[in-house]
Amino acid sequence: MPALLNGLVFLGLALLLGGAFARRGLTPGSPPAAVLGAGLGGLLLGWGGQVALTLSALGMTAPGDVLAYLTATTPGRAMLTGLIGALLLLAAELTATAPSGDGAHPARPGWPALASLGGALLLAWGVAGVGHGAGHGGWVRGLHAAHVLAMSVWLGGVLALLRARPLSTALARRFTPAALGSVLVLAATGLLMAGEHLTGPAQWLGSLYGQVLLVKLALVGLAVGAAALVRRAFAARRPQVRLILAREALLLVAALGVTAVLTTQAPPHLSAHPGHPAAP
Repeated sequence: MPALLNGLVFLGLALLLGGAFARRGLTPGSPPAAVLGAGLGGLLLGWGGQVALTLSALGMTAPGDVLAYLTATTPGRAMLTGLIGALLLLAAELTATAPSGDGAHPARPGWPALASLGGALLLAWGVAGVGHGAGHGGWVRGLHAAHVLAMSVWLGGVLALLRARPLSTALARRFTPAALGSVLVLAATGLLMAGEHLTGPAQWLGSLYGQVLLVKLALVGLAVGAAALVRRAFAARRPQVRLILAREALLLVAALGVTAVLTTQAPPHLSAHPGHPAAP
């Protein structure tokens, strides 16, 4: 159950944050606001379920206990921070595409782009504070926040391309810098976080945390390979480019699922100390 709830959070993050990126810089007006709303729903369901599981295990189910958890614990405050960021991001996107006086729905500036950026950063910081990034200080939490931002932008852009009609080479080229930047950020933050959570080569194969992380790295590597095939298919103008792009999206979704499982496993240096449980 914890892995499923974490999966809902990560999927919601990709739909909301990745969808907002696509609407701002790739496919204006798409995905529709309903997709962003579904992302917010995933965050609410995932975090709400985590709070319910935690408090039920402690026998604390009164409304006051929920409020105390959200305001007095590190994970609770991180969830509130993430929700504030999510609401700000969603409000900025809805305002930017609000109906004009003549009934049309053109993409217009609305709120400054800074509002969307601030909401995205708050959301990512909140997500990073619920998992393994919470117990290592601001530096490691920042690495986790950058990691989830990069993954969301990558997946959000791929899903936007899948929805695009027509799926043009020019659109793919517009996404290439963001996709390449996301891969570089994922690689850099992933290596730095692995150095924090796994202190030696033996822990990669000798711990469940390390093994799950290896599966995630394999899936991300396959996704990078699929992205290279997509680029080649666009260059050759192959008709099956959308199918190859769908494979890249599936690999990224699978990587998110494995990440959800990874967050339920304590890194080896924590599991050696029973007083430090795995992140919810």
